[in-house]
Amino acid sequence: MVTKTCFRVKFTEVDGMGIVHHSNYPLWFEKGRRDYLKKAQASDSQITKRGLFLPLSEIECKYKSPAKNGDKIVVITKITSMSSVRIKFEYEVLDKEKGRLLATGRTVHVWTNQKIEPINIVKTASDIYLQLKQFSESQDAT
Repeated sequence: MVTKTCFRVKFTEVDGMGIVHHSNYPLWFEKGRRDYLKKAQASDSQITKRGLFLPLSEIECKYKSPAKNGDKIVVITKITSMSSVRIKFEYEVLDKEKGRLLATGRTVHVWTNQKIEPINIVKTASDIYLQLKQFSESQDAT
C-alpha cells in the first residue's frame, strides 16, 4: 500500500535562491510517514498511548529537482520492510501538477519503549504489528 500526502510549499520553506531549502524534505518525509500511520489505523498518538515510540535510526534523501513557493507537492509513502524491531519507509516527493520527481528518500525507525530501549513489537503489541503489516500488503492505493 502506498499513501499520498498532498500540500503546498510555504514561503517559509524557500531559501534565498527561491527554492525549497533541503532541510524541509526530511520534514515532508515525516509528514508522509505520519499520514501513512494514521491511514493504517496506527497513528503516532495511538502508538505513544501504548508507551511505544518509533525513533529514527537512519535517513537518506536524494534531491532530483527543486521545488518553489506555492508548488503543489505530493509525498508518496510506503513501507518496504518491517521486522519485529525495525520498520523502513520509502518516499517519493513529486510536483503534483507537473508530475516531476523532486526527491526520493528512506527512513528506518526502531520500535522502543518509553526509555528508548529497543523492544520486540510482535511480543509487545502484536495488534499494531499486524495492522501495519496488513495495511502495507494491501493492494488499494490511497
